[in-house]
Amino acid sequence: MYVHGLTYRGNRLHVAFTWREGNTAVLCNPGGLANHDTCYIDSDDQGRTWRNGAGAQVGTTGGALVSVASPGLVVDPLTVDHGLMNQESQAVDSAGRPHVVISYVPGRFTQCVSSYAAQRRSYGRAFHVRRDAAGGWHKREIPVALNSTGRSRLVFDTSDNAYVVLPFGRVAAASAASGWADWSVLFDGAGLNAFGEVVVDYARLAAERVLSVMYQQTSSGTTPRPCGCSISASAGSPSS
Repeated sequence: MYVHGLTYRGNRLHVAFTWREGNTAVLCNPGGLANHDTCYIDSDDQGRTWRNGAGAQVGTTGGALVSVASPGLVVDPLTVDHGLMNQESQAVDSAGRPHVVISYVPGRFTQCVSSYAAQRRSYGRAFHVRRDAAGGWHKREIPVALNSTGRSRLVFDTSDNAYVVLPFGRVAAASAASGWADWSVLFDGAGLNAFGEVVVDYARLAAERVLSVMYQQTSSGTTPRPCGCSISASAGSPSS
């Protein structure tokens, strides 16, 4: 099990995760990545007991473990053959609804990822997966090519507008008013010369309404960059 995060909202602890198979013989090609399925559990007693989305207990600390065979965990099924990333990102909005960002190679490009790194760079896409108040799950593709093997980071502002910081420091956003359906690029990362994944200051966004991101610049030749750099911007309307 690879978790996307451990997020408290009120008294509830939310965990989204994916599974990785240890036996690569399950892959259509050994060049792929054996992660599969996006799953979800939560706990209202600080992790002592765990429930699936239907409220059924599926695990206890010191007792029965949550496993790939536990019922009702999968919220977005996907086979091992799509280069699904592990340990990506999750957040919970002000109404206590969990949201997850996942990324993989969609089936419209191939049903058999044979070169994980190359095909994720060529065809990888990120998706926003969210749970509604009635417990149903919804999924929408974020219309930005990743061009990277790296992970993205999801954050919310105080109005529940969503921001996804993509590899290379690019930022996409969707408004809560649209039901997070109006994804668009706010910042394309031009001029940053950023390398790979970024780090988001979650605490600053919550306290100051400022989205602050640290990134590493791409090295030149054999000379490494000595340190990271940062960018910050006020988090207001996602259309601004």
